[in-house]
Amino acid sequence: MSDIRSIEDFYENLGLPEACALGKRLFKKQFYEHGQLGAADRKAFVEDIEGIDWAYTLKPSTINIPKLEDDTNEYLEIAVLQVMLSAVERYARIAAVVQKAIPYPLLIVFVRGNGLAISAADKRINRADANKIVVENSYDTGWIDMPDATAEQQAFLSDFRTPNFSFRDLYAFYQDAVARIIALNCARHSGRYEPPPEKTKPKADRLEALRQMEKLHQERAEVRNKLKNEKNLGTQVSLNTRIKQLSDRIEAIRNDI
Repeated sequence: MSDIRSIEDFYENLGLPEACALGKRLFKKQFYEHGQLGAADRKAFVEDIEGIDWAYTLKPSTINIPKLEDDTNEYLEIAVLQVMLSAVERYARIAAVVQKAIPYPLLIVFVRGNGLAISAADKRINRADANKIVVENSYDTGWIDMPDATAEQQAFLSDFRTPNFSFRDLYAFYQDAVARIIALNCARHSGRYEPPPEKTKPKADRLEALRQMEKLHQERAEVRNKLKNEKNLGTQVSLNTRIKQLSDRIEAIRNDI
C-alpha cells in the first residue's frame, strides 16, 4: 500500500487474518500483581497508559502456522498487544515490564495519536527451571510519527506485514518480525532500510554490529566532551586522533551493517 500514516493503515498493512482478532482488555492491576513493579515502573503505568488490549492471538488454529516447542524455545502462540499511551517518553520502560510479565512471545504496539512503536523480545526456557521463561534480548523500533516518518521508517512499515514473514513455524514467523526491527535500527546508521531477505548477514551478526556501532557512538561523544574542556595541546592531539579512529570504525560498520 502507499505510505502508512495512521494506526488503521498499519493494521491493514500488517494483514493478520480476521481469525486472529481477539480484542480482549487487559487491566493494569494484572501487571502490578505479577510484575513486581518498582515505584518508577508503577508510576509509568499509572500516568502513561490509557489502556491495554490483547488485540490478536496467533496460533495454529487462527493463522495456520505450526507451533515450535523444544528444550530451549516455546512458541505455542504469539500475542499482539496494543498499548494506548497518554505520553510516550517512558514506553520502553513499560515494554520491559510487560515483556517480562507475560511468558510467551509478544509483539507490543504502543500507540499515541498517529505515532507508534513496536516492541519484541527473544525469550527462552530457563535452563534451571523449565517452568520459567527468560527474556534474553529486547528490541524496539523507536517512536515513529507515521505522517512524518522518514523514508527508512516508511520502508519498514510497508515491509512489516504478515505475508513477508516465514510460515515455517511460529518461531520463524516471530524471528522475521524481530529481524525487521533490527533492520530499521541499522537503517538509522546506514541511511538505508534493507529487509532481511535482501540482507545475507545473519540476524545475530547485524545485532552485534548494531550494538558495536552504538558503543562507538557513545565513546566518540564522550571523547568529544573531553576535548571541549582540554587545555593541553598534546592531549588535544591525542583526543582528536581517537575521534578520527572511532569515526573510521563507525563508517566501516555503517557500510556493512
